[in-house]
Amino acid sequence: MLLLIKKDLVIHKLSWLLYFAMLLFFMMFNKDVLFVVAIMSAIVIMNTFHFDELANGNKLWNSLPFTRKEIVSARYNTLLVVLIIVTTVAMAAARIINGEWSSAFSSLAIWEEVIGSFIVMTVSASIFFPLVYKFAQKKTIFTFVLLFIGTSIAGAYAVSYLYKYLIESTSIIQSMGNGLYWATLAFGSLVCYVLSWGLSLKIYKAKEFI
Repeated sequence: MLLLIKKDLVIHKLSWLLYFAMLLFFMMFNKDVLFVVAIMSAIVIMNTFHFDELANGNKLWNSLPFTRKEIVSARYNTLLVVLIIVTTVAMAAARIINGEWSSAFSSLAIWEEVIGSFIVMTVSASIFFPLVYKFAQKKTIFTFVLLFIGTSIAGAYAVSYLYKYLIESTSIIQSMGNGLYWATLAFGSLVCYVLSWGLSLKIYKAKEFI
């Protein structure tokens, strides 16, 4: 499985330079870490699906001594690795550009932004990964790429604005406490991710590659 994860990272080659340039561009415009991590992670992981589909990668990986469980599991683990990489770079960029860990315009603490980006990406992936494994083909994969990226961006804003609304207009967060609030959302998103993982595996095992 480690080879498959490495493949998912190396497949981008010099595109990583473009990804990091885009990340710095967003950070220079005072975008929140939550927004930047969500959009960049979405771009990286969906480009992995895109490259694989265009190159008939699924046929190749299934002809090699990898089980379908390993192939699917590697993709889900790759997203987590990408999240760590992008979050680390975004936080470093925020520190250098803004002189602090997060954007000056963000109402969230840095740890809340990191957890928020994890929630957005795991929920988005939970929805789209099974759809991609079930329906994506060469002619449709780019549509899924755009939908996934769009959903991730919308999710980043939704998490941020929901938090602002709850903390200003209700007593939910005050009664729960910030830590419990974010922990509950993170746990729920992780449960969705694991269930999606199992669904994708079931779909992929039943799929035929001609």
